[in-house]
Amino acid sequence: MEKTKYLLIGAGGHARVILSSIDYSKINIVGIFDLDKFKTILDSIPVIGNYQSGIFPEAKIIIAIGDNLKRNKVASIVKHDFGKIINHSSKVDNLTNIGKGSVILHQSIVQRGTSIGNHCIINTNSSVDHDCKLGDFVHIAPGSILCGNVTVGSNTIIGAGSTIIPNIKIGENVTVGAGSLVLSDIPDGMTVFGNPAKVYSKNA
Repeated sequence: MEKTKYLLIGAGGHARVILSSIDYSKINIVGIFDLDKFKTILDSIPVIGNYQSGIFPEAKIIIAIGDNLKRNKVASIVKHDFGKIINHSSKVDNLTNIGKGSVILHQSIVQRGTSIGNHCIINTNSSVDHDCKLGDFVHIAPGSILCGNVTVGSNTIIGAGSTIIPNIKIGENVTVGAGSLVLSDIPDGMTVFGNPAKVYSKNA
């Protein structure tokens, strides 16, 4: 079986986690783009400088950057087709929808009826229960739990170890601080944290 060629953008820690998630029997990582000229290799994969659309144009690409807004900005300039990465230890129901450029990392669970947007990160040991809807460029940080029928707007981060109870609607550009318990809806652009989560500030 011919392996699918992949490229990454970003040669930091999140890229290393993605590299450890890949089934190398099916995927061949041919290079990593990064602006840092002093980076030349990452976990035996060559780092090949700034993004160029003419390098391995047939390869699929993943933006390996944890920051939602930076990932969003980079996506707008990419000409390659985007792929998906789903770690073999995760459990993703076959009646889900996973958008392009998204990654499902180690030991994560995505339950039936859930829709995950483009360029999302479902990070290590997180759980997204049935019928959730995630917009584009969402990051569900390690150990977080989204109960059933939760909606999360684009560019929002759910901090590590947070829990969102069922039927909650979280807006766009929201930051939920690590370890928070979200018991009520959150409007766009808010930073919340705590148990229960309360508004700390409105994001710029």
